[in-house]
Amino acid sequence: MAVKDKNTVTTSAIEGSKPRNQKEARRLWTLIIGDVLVFLIFSVIGRQSHGEDSGLSAAFKVVWTALPFAISWFLIAPFMGAFRRELMTEPRQIARKTGFAWLAAWPLGVILHFVFEQHLPDLVSVITFGLVTLITNTVFLFVWRIPFAMTNHTKDTQAQVAPRKR
Repeated sequence: MAVKDKNTVTTSAIEGSKPRNQKEARRLWTLIIGDVLVFLIFSVIGRQSHGEDSGLSAAFKVVWTALPFAISWFLIAPFMGAFRRELMTEPRQIARKTGFAWLAAWPLGVILHFVFEQHLPDLVSVITFGLVTLITNTVFLFVWRIPFAMTNHTKDTQAQVAPRKR
């Protein structure tokens, strides 16, 4: 739904995320798959740091550990604008939106983690696990999403400077 305000047109975060062409669709799917991989990597590292299984034989456990964070991310981040088309080529904007979106999604991810694990944690566990999750996933999302936007920006800039040969 478009909203007109003083000669500018803005769209909802979800509408602004819908791809308009094949290149945008490919970028959106690449971003989604990369985000899923971020949560899986976080899960593998976390499980290894706690001496838990994390190899191929433990694939289900790795996915189960990552799932609460991925669910919270994909429920909240789209509404926070973290998948908007214009972010795909703007490193600063993607970093800003990613940070705010993860900050909003993070509490739900931590709550869902303890629900999935059927574990009632003490306050110290919630705080330490919560802070580690907040910081680590913020870094991982930045390490993935900022270079993604930089690469797309470079590709678009090069395409404008040197049009394709036929």
